[in-house]
Amino acid sequence: MTHLVTHDHDIIVVIGVTHARHTTMRAAVARPAVSSAGVAGVASRATPDSRRLPPRRALPPHQSVAYAPEYGDRTYDERTRLAFSSGDAFVADVEQSRVLWDDGWDVLDVRASQEIEHFGRFPNPPPGTIGGVFETVVVSGPHKVREVPLVTSSGYRFDPAFGAKVFADKTKNAAFLESVDKHFPDKQNARIMVCCSDGRQRAVAALEALESAGYANLVLMQGGFNLYNRHWTKKLNRRLPNGNFKTDLSAPGDIQGCGANPEMGNANDAIAFGPWVDDTDWKTALG
Repeated sequence: MTHLVTHDHDIIVVIGVTHARHTTMRAAVARPAVSSAGVAGVASRATPDSRRLPPRRALPPHQSVAYAPEYGDRTYDERTRLAFSSGDAFVADVEQSRVLWDDGWDVLDVRASQEIEHFGRFPNPPPGTIGGVFETVVVSGPHKVREVPLVTSSGYRFDPAFGAKVFADKTKNAAFLESVDKHFPDKQNARIMVCCSDGRQRAVAALEALESAGYANLVLMQGGFNLYNRHWTKKLNRRLPNGNFKTDLSAPGDIQGCGANPEMGNANDAIAFGPWVDDTDWKTALG
């Protein structure tokens, strides 16, 4: 049987926001005990020879099973909707952001146009798209994502001084609030998730500017586009998680990997992403 072992090497830093509400949301992870009868106390099938056989573990002794709340769990989804609609929470991770998308929140993408062109647009499937965890019609539409850059650039090109491509001539967009107002004229009822590349410099600055301008319902998207795009496809289905695939032929089960290297078949379905943290210094333009 082929197992997927993920590596939790991404560390997300929640940026402090000057906001009236400061709430730390923590997801409790339950770790049910794994008995010799199976996972989480599920009884194994009794056989006439079972008394003479040594007990079999569902997982090797050094591994454990953990259940983390995520999008698609109805209890988790409902608690997330209530927390953000009440204003008790204002920083959403990739799972919570996906819940808020289905709940009718819109996305304000404040990345530069060259950045969007090079790295990709925020997932916004056309109406009628079938996807999501329940394989139903995805909540979507042409107006779910608005693109208003907080910092503009003249281009994304190679700079010999840095030895790499950089965003040239970064300038703060003086018409940012005016442009946002055209997309979201109702400041009291608009529900906006603010997104930049990684949810740090520009998203925080945009959130502060929008709050000062009178917008009542604002959420900072933790990890920004880079982390969101790691988890969700263009149809808003869940991507295969990052990690290494390995085959454990000693694990219980009827279906084993085929071929000399079955891990490669699974790895071909995954996507290799670079670091989610944006190494561009946008603060020079933000002032």
